[in-house]
Amino acid sequence: MNLLKKLFSGTEGPSEGQVRRAIKQVTQMHGEASTRVAALERLASWRTEEAAAALLHRFTIQVPQASMDLEEKQYTVQLLAQMGKTAVGPIMNFIRTEPDVTHPLSALHVILPSEGYRAALKGLLESFSKSYTRWPEAKTVLLEHLENDAFPMMQETVLGFLEDEDDDVCIAAIDYLARNGDEEIREKLIELFLSADSRPRVRGRILDALCEHEWPVKGYRKKMEEIIAEPFYLTAKGTVKRRS
Repeated sequence: MNLLKKLFSGTEGPSEGQVRRAIKQVTQMHGEASTRVAALERLASWRTEEAAAALLHRFTIQVPQASMDLEEKQYTVQLLAQMGKTAVGPIMNFIRTEPDVTHPLSALHVILPSEGYRAALKGLLESFSKSYTRWPEAKTVLLEHLENDAFPMMQETVLGFLEDEDDDVCIAAIDYLARNGDEEIREKLIELFLSADSRPRVRGRILDALCEHEWPVKGYRKKMEEIIAEPFYLTAKGTVKRRS
């Protein structure tokens, strides 16, 4: 099937061996920058999904020179963006399976129109909420990159991450919901606060959110009074304040 496709398309693209060699060069942490960059450009010129997947390997290593590492990763984002929709599938697969997703996400943002990008993030978050991942940091990055005006379509999905066992993921969900939420979110955050007895970081972030938005604890005052501690306190109006 692949042979017929190559014959009738008129373009063979890279061989498996060429792609493997390029990946080896791209991921040489202590190799010459010019060798890595040349391999990146060669992969981008092939404009296939396999080449795009290989390009993404650059995000799996970090070279000793931090400034050089950043420049090469930013250049890789540009190359992926130039590949357009061909790179979308490989980028989505990479985000589902790898820990360092910030740069691939940037490429996805450039390639896709606004609605497509939001739908992609929603799909990725929903897949993370339903299956185990070794890399909770990927979930955190996705939550931190959600746009505020996408809240109506993202609310239910993000609410599910309030139950995540990783504090950073839970806090990223709290931040997004608190920035955009209403009465329903206020109650969800207070309920999470009351149940998070072994998660001081989560409790602290919720108290910060209640302070910032001046949300009252009505309906939960007695329970909150039993738990809340310095430097936080409840005012007579039932709002949370932090002592200076």
